[in-house]
Amino acid sequence: MADVTVREATVHDCEEIMRLIKELAEFEKLPEQVRITADVLRKDGFGEDRYFHCLVAEGTSPDGGGEGRVVVGFCLYYYIYSTWEGKSCYMEDLYVIPQCRGKGAGTAMWVEVTKIALSKGCCRLHWAVLDWNTPAIDLYKRRGGVDLTEKEGWHLFRMTKTVMEQFVAQSDGDGKS
Repeated sequence: MADVTVREATVHDCEEIMRLIKELAEFEKLPEQVRITADVLRKDGFGEDRYFHCLVAEGTSPDGGGEGRVVVGFCLYYYIYSTWEGKSCYMEDLYVIPQCRGKGAGTAMWVEVTKIALSKGCCRLHWAVLDWNTPAIDLYKRRGGVDLTEKEGWHLFRMTKTVMEQFVAQSDGDGKS
């Protein structure tokens, strides 16, 4: 995609980012898991306490509808910390609409978030990918990404809010782990 432009998202992009988040959830076969709204994105990404940063890729309308430049992808990321190596960055989502895949928009956002992480002194860039998304896995490996489950045996874990609350309730006062 020679005419792709990658830029920092603004608060005015939240509706488009939300649209792409829903598309990504459909692609990943997990649409029921999207619970946030554009208002939550505005608050969490552009409010007083920023919990994430986001890039968007703009290109010409893929359907030729004459809309001019449109958002065709997004890359949401945030900073984390490695107790072994220090500052790190986590790329939560990298998504490009199907009509624009394979044209460089995703790679352009990946390169840009990598440059940002390096400029902030990050020593690592982490992300997760579903095991069935072999085109993405193959691309990441070709470009130097290491599958930590495969190489080092690390597994990514999650606790939902309900489980977190149950865990805290069960653990309060017993001092056991």
